[in-house]
Amino acid sequence: MEYKNATPYQVLARKYRPDNFDSLIGQDALVRTLTNAIALNRLAHAFILTGVRGVGKTSTARILAKGLNCIGLDGTSDATMHPCNQCEPCKSIQLGQHVDILEMDAASHTGVDDIREIIDGSVYRPVSARYKIYIIDEVHMLSKNAFNALLKTLEEPPEAVKFIFATTEIRKVPVTILSRCQRFDLRRVPLELLITHLSKIAAAEKINTEPEAIRLLAYAAGGSVRDSLSLLDQASALGSNDIKLSVVENMLGHANADGLLDLLQSCLDGDIQTALTSLKNAVDSGAEPEQIISDLMDFTHQASLIASNSLIEEISESAKEKLALLAKFGIPRLARCWQILLKGHQEIKAAPRPEACAQMLIIRLSYTSAMPTPSEILSKLPDAPASIDDSPKPNNSHNAQQNTPNNAQQNNSETDNLLGTTSGPDDLAVNNGATITELTHDMSAERPSDKIAPIATSPIIAPDTLSNANSRTRSSSFKNLRDIAEYCEQKGALILASDIRNHVELVHLEACHLEIHLVKEASKDLAGKIAQFLNSSTNQRWMVSVSDKSGSPTLQKTDEIARQEKLSMAAEHPIAKKVLEIFPGATVTDVITPIENEMPSSSTLIAEPDLIENPEPDIFPEHSDKPELSDKKEKMYDA
Repeated sequence: MEYKNATPYQVLARKYRPDNFDSLIGQDALVRTLTNAIALNRLAHAFILTGVRGVGKTSTARILAKGLNCIGLDGTSDATMHPCNQCEPCKSIQLGQHVDILEMDAASHTGVDDIREIIDGSVYRPVSARYKIYIIDEVHMLSKNAFNALLKTLEEPPEAVKFIFATTEIRKVPVTILSRCQRFDLRRVPLELLITHLSKIAAAEKINTEPEAIRLLAYAAGGSVRDSLSLLDQASALGSNDIKLSVVENMLGHANADGLLDLLQSCLDGDIQTALTSLKNAVDSGAEPEQIISDLMDFTHQASLIASNSLIEEISESAKEKLALLAKFGIPRLARCWQILLKGHQEIKAAPRPEACAQMLIIRLSYTSAMPTPSEILSKLPDAPASIDDSPKPNNSHNAQQNTPNNAQQNNSETDNLLGTTSGPDDLAVNNGATITELTHDMSAERPSDKIAPIATSPIIAPDTLSNANSRTRSSSFKNLRDIAEYCEQKGALILASDIRNHVELVHLEACHLEIHLVKEASKDLAGKIAQFLNSSTNQRWMVSVSDKSGSPTLQKTDEIARQEKLSMAAEHPIAKKVLEIFPGATVTDVITPIENEMPSSSTLIAEPDLIENPEPDIFPEHSDKPELSDKKEKMYDA
């Protein structure tokens, strides 16, 4: 059997690879910079190109190599940004056969020996080209020693040598290399530009396409031209040169967009049964659970943009109508939906049964959709401010009567309950926009001012309704790390309080923002535990960040230093010195400060008995001796 010599098929990503800067799409800044550099003869000796996969890094390097060595059809042209692709240097570079253009893959040539060959070859003049150009792809894969070996040559290369590096991981390239190169960041190709590019190629290849199918292909490519052409090639094979939206959805594992919009609508309506049925239909059609949740996140994002009157990318009319219905749920509900889907998307990746995880996520989303938002809860409070709920209150006169001077005593009692006499946190009122505060009741009219002590209760949410003539609130936050530790102890979080005292150094503290440094003995999740505790106990959103720089000493160290200073001062006391002299080897282990109110005054201790004034008159002036006591009194003295 004889086989006919058929022309091998060339994939679209290679067939339509850019061969000049005019066909390189989405990189206008790079093209403009290189054009001006060549025109002004100010071309650098080393370049580094970075960006995501498939945006044109290697193609740019080859086009630049052709432009620097192009001689034109007449053989007299200088370096240009518009290579002719017809002269011998251009053709050989395009085929990768030019002797002076060395292209190396750093992923397979990572050692210092490979770099040494480049260094040794760079000292020789080009054989036939204007410049000897080294193109190193995936340069971040070079070893540390290889980078170090290249430094000197890269800083002062021979006159006719140019280096062009390409990488997708610019952060892995040493700074010493970056400082010796001109860096160009190749951007992701915008969606609309990518759609136009795919439509032109599809028309050139005589592939029938639907606009929504092309849009979905471009969106799935994520700004990568190569990925979009590969997807177009695959879709054309699947649909037999007829690319429809259903074909692309089936290829990508996406569920039908209308079905997913109905699924999201059912979740926000709280219809769990309908939502689960829609999810099952999507999975049965071949869609992956993870992709379904990702699509729901996209629709939630688009609906939120519509609700906020922001510009969104062009969408189909059917999808626009359904997204407009979703937008009516409001940004608070859509934002909550986004958070649930985002967390669920992370959970579904690690779930042993993704479909079951997706079902539980849909149930959770449907259940929480019926829950009111915080603003709706606050609007139902009897003393909600007008900014939360502008509707008239049915009992406005009654509420006003409660705040009159005649009811001042009642208001004072309510304030006292908030200050520490309540039975628990459930008795506290909550008001929107309040900050974490400590309430101090002004009791100057009822008790001496020197008797007023700071309220040692946990921070609470202060209601605005307590500001009246007889009660006053004072807003304050945690002033230091000790306040936070004591707050944890008051709330019963003793282990957390101990960890804060022993393992946390304070770097910075402001309203709802805590920056700390953890000592070596601290657990890695201590910052997360602190943030979770503060968020749940204070009803405020705290941000706890970990800093690399050291902060103030831990509370344990601070207390120990203070204790040692106290012991040293006590040991210097004359009485203590005398005791230590009497008992050799003895040390001061603790200092106990007596309570002033419970100790007798010094005057009482040193007064003579006959100098103390007798408060009662002598009832037996005629007798000098002590009178006899009754039997009852004698028993008392005997006892």
